[in-house]
Amino acid sequence: MDDQLSVMIVDDEKPMLEWLSILLEQHGYSVTCFSDGRKAVTEGRKNAPDILVVDVKMPGISGLDVLSRLREKSPELIGIVITAFSSVDSAVQAMRKGATDYLIKPFEVDQLLVAIEKALGERKIRRENRELRKKIRSRFSIEGIIGKSKPIIDLLEEVRMVADKDSTVLITGESGTGKELIARAIHSISPRAEKPFLGVNCGSFSHSLLESELFGHLKGSFTGAHRDKEGLLVAAKGGTFFLDEVGELDRELQVKLLRALQERQVLPVGGTKHISFDARIIAATNANLKEMVDGNAFRPDLYYRLNVIPLHVPALRDRSSDIPILLGKFIENYSEAIGEPPRVITEEACEALMNYNWPGNVRELENVVERVCVMTSGSEIILADLPDFIKEPAVKDSGIFADKTSSAESTISTEKATPTLDVIEEAYTLYILEHRAGGQKRLAAKLLGINESTLYRRLEKYAKDRENP
Repeated sequence: MDDQLSVMIVDDEKPMLEWLSILLEQHGYSVTCFSDGRKAVTEGRKNAPDILVVDVKMPGISGLDVLSRLREKSPELIGIVITAFSSVDSAVQAMRKGATDYLIKPFEVDQLLVAIEKALGERKIRRENRELRKKIRSRFSIEGIIGKSKPIIDLLEEVRMVADKDSTVLITGESGTGKELIARAIHSISPRAEKPFLGVNCGSFSHSLLESELFGHLKGSFTGAHRDKEGLLVAAKGGTFFLDEVGELDRELQVKLLRALQERQVLPVGGTKHISFDARIIAATNANLKEMVDGNAFRPDLYYRLNVIPLHVPALRDRSSDIPILLGKFIENYSEAIGEPPRVITEEACEALMNYNWPGNVRELENVVERVCVMTSGSEIILADLPDFIKEPAVKDSGIFADKTSSAESTISTEKATPTLDVIEEAYTLYILEHRAGGQKRLAAKLLGINESTLYRRLEKYAKDRENP
């Protein structure tokens, strides 16, 4: 053999260990032996073997549990189960745990060698297929991300560069630009692609519930905790964990998250024992975390822990050449959803959509397409079908500041050449609430790309600011 393959043998019968060890070493394998299943798991997690030959029935921990635990860490591990107690049930269970073969003691030497060679061949085919699928995904599509503009092409190139690494990624960008889509793209072409992709929006939960979601809790640790619950970081199990709107974390949870990321362990609510987790961390925010650090609203140590590889998702107005492509995709999706053939969009309507500023980005464009597809008929989408705020040149040219009758006008001084970001945010929020959502806060929050609790906090702040200018 060109490369010496490592074999771990786990059996509580010492003569069997000695016999198999001599046999496999004579055939060019590097062999380690264990009569204790727990020691085998500990060592195998540190130095994963290529092949595991394990007895089913052993004291303390079964051979199938040894195989299962080691495959959690090393999914490509080849497992060959040996036993003196054959049954259909145990054979089926062995295959479900990831065994590639099942040998009944006593077996011939050639049977084991053939089982190993067959398993190595299967592993080679799986690797080649996985690499081929990865190349196809990387070349032609990444999790549905659509675009051919330079900003999006540059971003996708960065996605491909970081996907193979295990470093933490911080994705920034305005609401509605598709930050979660980028996180899923990284996961889909990474070595963790076959493991779970789990995530949580940090602004969607109260402090106590978010802590429970992230770290888990023990039964009885708080009112309503009727059973133990595994935290999402642990549940990711070798996959990717997505922390959306990480800027919404309060200071106390920032400390606990920082400790968890540093130690790669979580402490469940109400627990005293830390639990290790294996997940790649991807965080996202539409806030400027650096400014939050400077304003003492976000811990600098957590910021630097998250901002290992920064990726920025461009706003739709910065890649307007992608709008026709996105329109085609969204029209196709929603026409199919309502059972109609896809419509053609006229050049005039397309131009109006390309000229609009899209403060809500791709999410807003998708919502507009859905609205048009549902609320209009005909084989074409024409300019008259579009919402007024897109058709009207005044709104189109000057965005949210064009409507002088809006109550948002009072928040902006026309004498100021450049309004502050806070003023712009307030004006846009009130514009969406009053003119796009008709006063419906839930719909406004959806259009803004934020959760309802964030919208309510904003409105409370604006009210206080007006009371105490």
